[in-house]
Parts: sequence; C-alpha cells; structure tokens
Amino acid sequence: MTNILDVSQALGGVVASAEASIVAVHGGRCDSSSGVAVLRVGAELSPFKPADARALRVGELVLALARTGRGLGARLGIVSRLGGEWRLPGGTRFERYIESDVTPSPGLEGSALVTVSGELVGLNATGLARGALVSLPVASVGRIVDALLAHGRVRRARLGVALERVELPRAVADRLGRRRGLVVVAVVEGSPAERGGLLLGDVILAIDEKPTERVDDLQSALDENAIDREVSADILRAGKGQRLLLTPEARA
Repeated sequence: MTNILDVSQALGGVVASAEASIVAVHGGRCDSSSGVAVLRVGAELSPFKPADARALRVGELVLALARTGRGLGARLGIVSRLGGEWRLPGGTRFERYIESDVTPSPGLEGSALVTVSGELVGLNATGLARGALVSLPVASVGRIVDALLAHGRVRRARLGVALERVELPRAVADRLGRRRGLVVVAVVEGSPAERGGLLLGDVILAIDEKPTERVDDLQSALDENAIDREVSADILRAGKGQRLLLTPEARA
C-alpha cells in the first residue's frame, strides 16, 4: 500500500505546480446567465490540462484550489456525486455537474477543482446547492468562454411570449405524466411566436419534446443552439393537443 507520506508529498507537488495557473479576481462583472467572466491577464500563465470527466469516479480524491489575498490555498476532498443535467438560474444548461465534499466558502467561488494528478475538472460554484460545492465541467465552461469572446455574452433564443405556470386538466396530466404547463398570456407582435401561430390561451407542454412545466424549462430549451432553428412546440389549445413549428430568434 502506498505510504501516506508519499501521498502527502504528491498532493503538495500538485498544489505547487498549480502556482502559475491560479489567479485571484476581486470584484467585477460577469455574464448574468452563466456567472462566468472573461478577463485579460497581464502575466504569463500555465493553463491546466483538462481532465477527462468521463473517467472521473465517485470517491476519487480532488483538490479545490483558490488564490486569495493571503496566497494560494488548497482543500482536499472526494468526488461525492456525479450528476446529470444542471441549469443555472439564468438558463445556461450544463450536461452534467460534479459535487465534492469540500465545504463551500466564499473564497472558493470560481476556484479550480483538480484531480490529484493536477488535471482541471471544472470551476467551483458555492451558491448552486445548499451545503455543497458544485463544479461545472471545464468543457462546458469552455463553450461559455467561446461565446463570450465571440459575442460578448451567452446568446439566448426567444419566442416573444409572456407565460404563466398553469395546472393541466386531469385527463391531460394523467396522459402526459405531469401536472403543469405554461399558458401564453401575451404574444409580441411580429415575434417568432406570432409567426408560428401561437395564440393567447395556448398551453405550451413541450419544446422539442422536452417538457415545459416551468419557465426555467423553456429557457433551458431556448439556448444558443435554438437560434434560427426550427423547433417543435407541443401545445394544448381548447382542450386538444397540437404541434406547431417555431423558429426562435436571438434575444436583443
């Protein structure tokens, strides 16, 4: 069995190697839908090698690394959960997330989660789950960075409607296996919704066959990939199900 001193020294080596890859950020603005900002750094940095998230397993050791006014700090933990899809409050969707048992603290917001071989797993967020440190995979964060560099923001699609959550009729709820949908209470003139035939009182049940029980569900479906692309909208109109084809546009 590996000597505990060897393990300790190896972990110390990982932290030391990360010295040139971790910077401290004080204040500033970030993209409101993702919580990510792109900064220009006037120094030579050594980027982390990205970890293969598919090879990560629950129980493996990880390090949360952050730089504060007191210097580089590290916390050791294990991967406690590998979750599925995760949506940020602004609607940005991640295919998966990683949860560790490292205790969340303000200094860890935006910190790096790395494997014990020094590969970057993702960026840590302290406010996404009560009492847990959630890490957003580096590949997904990279797509946000690409969007910010190209457009200055993470682009979102829009239909041009105002919606409210509504209880579905019992027969419809039993058939679909869910209780709620989104009722259209306003349609913007000339919007994709109007052009596609959405009417006041229609209840949106799904977009591209993804259920829309909450406004967040609709926001998740209307990501950048939906811009100028035809999507299906399953609706309930006067008690009967219909499918419309809509082409969302980019939000201004």
